[in-house]
Amino acid sequence: MSNLRDGLESIIHFGFPALGGLIAVVIINLNPEALMNPMIWIPLGIFLGWAAARVALKYMSKFH
Repeated sequence: MSNLRDGLESIIHFGFPALGGLIAVVIINLNPEALMNPMIWIPLGIFLGWAAARVALKYMSKFH
């Protein structure tokens, strides 16, 4: 069980920010008429993914 938890912690740490950036790219490409600036929205998605990862890891540490 510990190996699974360690694996999830390492995936969450790097995966959530990457997923946040990917979601930002998809949203930008699905709304071309909105004229969203990718230089703002992609880092914002990465930051929100990082924040979500911190919250998830903090929540997981309660049960460690």
